[in-house]
Amino acid sequence: LSDPRNPTGHVKNDTTMSAYNTYVSGKGGMCDVIWDTSYSSSYWCAGKSAGGWAEVDNEFAKAGTVGLPVGLAYYKDDDVGQHIARWANATNAIVHARHSQSWFSNMWEITTHNKSLGVLHFGLGGSQGGRSWCRCDQCTYAGPWCKRDDDGKVIDDRLIGGGWYVENVLEELDAPGEFFYVESTGTILLLLNSTEATDKSDMVLVVPKLATLIDIDGADYVTISNVGFRDARKTYLEKHGVPSGGDWSLYKGAAIQIANSLKTTVKGCTFSRLDGSAIILTERTRQITIEECEFEFLGESAMAAWGYTDEWDGRDGRQPRDTLIRRNVVREIGIYEKQSSAWFQAKSCNNRLVDNIFFNMPRAAININDGFGGNNVIMNNLLFNTCRESGDHGPINTWDRQPFLWDATGQYGFNTPPHIVSNNFLVANYGASQGLDNDDGSSFYHIERNIMLGEGLKADYGGHDSIFRDNLVIVSPYDGQNCINVNFFKAGHQHKFIDNVCAVLSCRQRDCDELIGYTYDSCSHTETFPLLANNTYYTKNGNASLNCASDTFSIDVLQKRFNNNIEAGSSSHVLPNDDVITRWLFDKITSMKGRNKVSPI
Repeated sequence: LSDPRNPTGHVKNDTTMSAYNTYVSGKGGMCDVIWDTSYSSSYWCAGKSAGGWAEVDNEFAKAGTVGLPVGLAYYKDDDVGQHIARWANATNAIVHARHSQSWFSNMWEITTHNKSLGVLHFGLGGSQGGRSWCRCDQCTYAGPWCKRDDDGKVIDDRLIGGGWYVENVLEELDAPGEFFYVESTGTILLLLNSTEATDKSDMVLVVPKLATLIDIDGADYVTISNVGFRDARKTYLEKHGVPSGGDWSLYKGAAIQIANSLKTTVKGCTFSRLDGSAIILTERTRQITIEECEFEFLGESAMAAWGYTDEWDGRDGRQPRDTLIRRNVVREIGIYEKQSSAWFQAKSCNNRLVDNIFFNMPRAAININDGFGGNNVIMNNLLFNTCRESGDHGPINTWDRQPFLWDATGQYGFNTPPHIVSNNFLVANYGASQGLDNDDGSSFYHIERNIMLGEGLKADYGGHDSIFRDNLVIVSPYDGQNCINVNFFKAGHQHKFIDNVCAVLSCRQRDCDELIGYTYDSCSHTETFPLLANNTYYTKNGNASLNCASDTFSIDVLQKRFNNNIEAGSSSHVLPNDDVITRWLFDKITSMKGRNKVSPI
């Protein structure tokens, strides 16, 4: 990291993605108009971001613009357009629209409706995702309806969005449970279902007015126990900020806000029907405990931690650290904002997530937005039914695009102690791919003794120094990454994939039932090739093969051709029947019981 304000002598040079060896972030101009940059500048506004789709954000940032819509144009002659044209008044209605790959959803208030042009004009909103949308001419594969010339070249600069819907339009009041607010008279029109009591005299309607129900700032040793929380108002139209180098933006508020606090505990509480997030930790918090709570039917996330840094320098400790998240149940969240999680953290470290059950949510259950400080432990958790309304993710998702100094002693520099992911049951169903999606730059992960129903180890865009060991991976068909898919490494910083059992049940792609995965690097580059050893593979015909750069070799050939430097001690077998695989699962679960320590590396 080169910066005239960095006199520490610490240098980061461990990833093949050179952009991740340098801290970049930006603010000002349109970025300040869209996002709240008062607490954190935005990685995506620097014009130097890197990773998946980063070229899109860079192009907009360098032009001083943001790739977000300012309105919605509709075809006046089709059925949808004619339906919209019949709206008597769309002012102050709210459009919810998704990123084309459902990475996040954005919301805007409608300011005017020009029926002659067929356009809904947007006002307040747009900050709910951390990144820009993609234009047709930038992402030619993402919009099948984009205009093309006779040669097939895209000649369309419209933004590509996903699904959308609108709220607070009188003409759309057509399903039980929906309501419409008549601002001019202060009247609420509520459509009941046929089973509601005919006598409405005892009906109670609650109109939430507070976004924050408890605010703790500067108080220590506070305990909130056995309290029910509900009916906090929606916050998705509040200005969100971009916490760090992940894809997220976040509103820095929740029903319970905890800042600058030591040993505060939230225990045995229920959080239901909150239209925003339930709990957020900010600034310097230490040893906060959230345990044995239930979270359900939330508009956004259940729990979040967002720390402060002076750009790359976080050595002053103004971050949530040493948080314990234990024995909680989280379900049915992200009702409004699809970029939401049971637990989210940015610029936060030393956290412990143990013995939790997270399920039924639109995106990842656990999201780690950066690698700040490391030393997080995710252990003995059950995660399933995640990514129900999105893809390109897993039950756990991580990013690490920005380097930070975090240790006041100077021992670690830009490195961190490892993140430990161990003894979890991770089901990558619905739109999830891997049980753990180590996305752009994610490094220093020790992933051990987990059960993963989905694909295995992923490391793209410069991740390094991670270990994937003693995991049981049952590959269900997704996109063919199967047991392992890793990018390039610098010498001495390769990933290790050892002592795993991986069974490829089937594959959606052609001719990949025998493929255990991919490495971007050539198998002949032994000084930079990842360590693969002592793994047991099961495929349709028992001929497990690895694709190296573009060459595909069976396990037997790899061992012979490269003198046992690749897959030493590994073996390949024919898939057993379902009863045997089920027995593996039971045996693995049994072996995980009572193992709450991580083996030495």
